[in-house]
Amino acid sequence: SLVHADMRHWEAPEKCDILVSELLGSFGDNELSPECLDGAQRFLKDDGISIPSEYTSYLAPMSASKLYNDVKNYNDLEHLETAYVVKVHNVAILAPPLPVFTFHHPNRAQHIDNTRSIKLSFEPHPDQPSACMHGFVGYFDAVLYKDVTLSTYPPTHTPTMISWFPIYFPVRTPVHVKSGEKVEVSMWRCNNNYKVWYEWAITSPATSPIHNVGGRSYWVGL
Repeated sequence: SLVHADMRHWEAPEKCDILVSELLGSFGDNELSPECLDGAQRFLKDDGISIPSEYTSYLAPMSASKLYNDVKNYNDLEHLETAYVVKVHNVAILAPPLPVFTFHHPNRAQHIDNTRSIKLSFEPHPDQPSACMHGFVGYFDAVLYKDVTLSTYPPTHTPTMISWFPIYFPVRTPVHVKSGEKVEVSMWRCNNNYKVWYEWAITSPATSPIHNVGGRSYWVGL
């Protein structure tokens, strides 16, 4: 039978062996999968299995003038601090993607904290010419069960899979990246009692403001 309820609060009549969910977003955890599954894992038996069992987000610097100009044309701060699900065309990925945040399910930690922070340093492609960086492109890779995976991350991309597209994190001001120059970015996954949001800031080769401070422009409500 189907039950229409919030999984974080609904009480199941008995515990289950397998918990199957479809809560993955284009950045893996950007549609509240950690928060929802943490709340629902009380339905699982002690040896129960969660599908998916883990997922990791990835990020790479990107030159994408059309995407940036489409966002800039709104002529406000909010749109330049919002992430967008996009099918990327005519872009240049300036360095190989790096892993960002990983979540495991079920999460048996005594104290569960889904906030995250990381500083990434991207090594450019050896033959990468100078370019204008317009933001970052994000992907995810998920382990459903054992060796069964689902991925938009280019090295492990699931063949013929079109249900998820990459995600674009713009920057307020494009940054010129010289040939051979590293790109560094700090990123935070934040939450409070009401919402979850990301913040990001370039730290090299230039320094940008922190984008989306306090989730002022872009967030997902809890």
